[in-house]
Amino acid sequence: MVSVQETRLSPAAPENLPARRRRRPVGRAATYRDAALFLLPKALLFGVFILVPFVYTFVLVFQDGSLLGDFRFVGLANFATILSDSLFLSTLKNTLLFLVILVPLTMTVPLAVGVLLSSKLAGLRFYRSLIYLPSLLSIVATGLIWRVLVDPQSGPLNLFFQRVLDIEVPWLSNGTFAIFFIAVITMWSSLGFNSIIFMAGLNDIPDELVEAARIDGAGMWRTFWSIKLPLLRPVMQFVLILTTIASVQVFDVIFVMTKGGPGTATYTAMWYIYQNVFNGGSVGYAATMSVILLLLTLVISAFYLRATRSDGRGRG
Repeated sequence: MVSVQETRLSPAAPENLPARRRRRPVGRAATYRDAALFLLPKALLFGVFILVPFVYTFVLVFQDGSLLGDFRFVGLANFATILSDSLFLSTLKNTLLFLVILVPLTMTVPLAVGVLLSSKLAGLRFYRSLIYLPSLLSIVATGLIWRVLVDPQSGPLNLFFQRVLDIEVPWLSNGTFAIFFIAVITMWSSLGFNSIIFMAGLNDIPDELVEAARIDGAGMWRTFWSIKLPLLRPVMQFVLILTTIASVQVFDVIFVMTKGGPGTATYTAMWYIYQNVFNGGSVGYAATMSVILLLLTLVISAFYLRATRSDGRGRG
C-alpha cells in the first residue's frame, strides 16, 4: 500500500497539475517594434502637417507662382527681389520695433506678477485664477475686445480718456503708437501664462538659499537681485525665446485691429507674407520671406542664449 505522503512526492504527481505558461523573452527588436507602432500615428501627423510643409517651403524659395499654380523655377531671383523691396524692409523694421517693445514688457510685468503670486498673500488662489483669465481668450477675441474698447466713436476706454481725462489718445490712428498699443495687448493676453511660469520658477528656488541670504543681512531687494534672479535664468531664457517667436510671427492681432494700417504703418512681416499669398502675389516670394524670418528668429534666439550663458560664466 502506498501512503498518501509517497503519492504526493511521487514524480508522476506533477503530470496531473495544470501546465504553466512560459513567458517568451522579449527581445530588443520586439521592444523597438512596439515603440514604433506606438509612435507611428504622431510621427505621421508630424510628417504630414509640419515636416513636409517645412521642407516644401525651401523648395518654393526657388520658384515663382500663385496659389492657382503655374510654378516656374527662378533660381535666386526671389532673394534679389527682396533686397530691393522697400516695403519688406519696412515690415522688418515694424516687426523689430514690435519685438523691442514686447520683450521688455513681457520680461518685467509678468515677472513682477509672478513674484506677487509666489508670495504668501491672502486669497492667492483667487488672484492666480484672475490673472490667468486673459490667457484663456484667443488672441483674436482679445483683439476684438480691445478694438471695441478704443473705438473712436463709442469705445468706453476712448470716451473715458476724452471726457474724463481730456486726453486724445491716437490708439490705432498713429502707426508707432498703434504698434506700442498692440504690444501691450499681446503682453496682457499672455500675462497669466508667463506669470505662472515665473511663479513656478520662483517656487522652485530652495528656501535654504533665501534664508541664508537673510541671515547674512541681505534685504528683500538684494535677495531677489543676487539670489532669485540668477536662478531664474533658465526660465527667463524660455520666456524670452517664446516671446521672440511670437513677436516675429505676429499676425492675428494685426489682422483684427489694424489690417496693417494706417497705411502701411503697422505692416509686419507676417502680414506682408499673408498679403502676398492671398492677394494674387507670388507664393515663392512669400516662402522666401518666411525663410528670412526663420533665420532672423534663429539669430536673435542664439544671441539671447549666448549672452545669458556668457553672463552666467562671468558670474561663476
